[in-house]
Amino acid sequence: MTIGMWRRLRAYAKLCGAESRAPVGGARVHRHPQRRGPGRSARFLRAAGAGLLLAFQAACASLEGPDYGVFDPNEDFNRQSYEFSEAVDEHALAPIARGYRSIAPDLVETGISNFFGNLRSLDSSANGFLQGKPKRGATDSLRFVLNTTVGLGGLFDVATPAGLYHQEEDFGQTLAVWGWRKSRYVYVPLVGPSTVRDLPVLVIRGILPRLVLGDIHNLGISGLDVVSARAGALDLTETRDASALDAYVFTREAYVQRREFLIFDSNPPLDDFDDFFDEFDDEFEDDHGDGDGFDAAR
Repeated sequence: MTIGMWRRLRAYAKLCGAESRAPVGGARVHRHPQRRGPGRSARFLRAAGAGLLLAFQAACASLEGPDYGVFDPNEDFNRQSYEFSEAVDEHALAPIARGYRSIAPDLVETGISNFFGNLRSLDSSANGFLQGKPKRGATDSLRFVLNTTVGLGGLFDVATPAGLYHQEEDFGQTLAVWGWRKSRYVYVPLVGPSTVRDLPVLVIRGILPRLVLGDIHNLGISGLDVVSARAGALDLTETRDASALDAYVFTREAYVQRREFLIFDSNPPLDDFDDFFDEFDDEFEDDHGDGDGFDAAR
């Protein structure tokens, strides 16, 4: 799967600025050229707000299907999006990620991954508090402080050996905790699997490094972030491609199950895992018969 290939949201709303208007009396109010428009951080915050608003509007059409389960009414579109994304990944991003992994020393590769993960721990910390889990929020806050200082800007993960484990919270989980249990599945082109509920997560993850780093952030850093994330997922996608009967279904089911696992803080209802394996059994039987011949052969 392609991991966060394009991490910029284009805001088509007009940004505020100093504009001249003519009052009723006919006199014009002149612009003030010394006044500057909103800075980069403000523009990205507005873009994030626009993305969140769109996601909430889409939620009205997403409150169907099972709680925390697979609901994929647009499978035809999602499959086309998946196939397109996989083709781009196969011919562009994955080869770059393999080259990056082959030439980058393990220490450098781990350090870069740690650096971006440390920036995004702020998101996890905030959502821990938003979910009413102050211990988890405080853990991620302490992780950020310790890794940023002792870990030299996050290049070294010194928090995990100290017992401060990454809590992996995000705004999609927060929405689920707040009551948004049903959401349709969507495969975002060139980005990867998601649900409508989780779409804000893609926006927040994309803009957070830019907001934290400010003017230091540039396209080169964004590209390094993408390549590092893709390199970290190479083993997963290669295992999927080698073992899955239907890579699209495998990706979808694994994503939904993973999200439920995170929402319930690693303790999901066991019945849902039984349903997960039952669905795979049904799909296998549809493709290969009812399995009697296989059982007899054994």
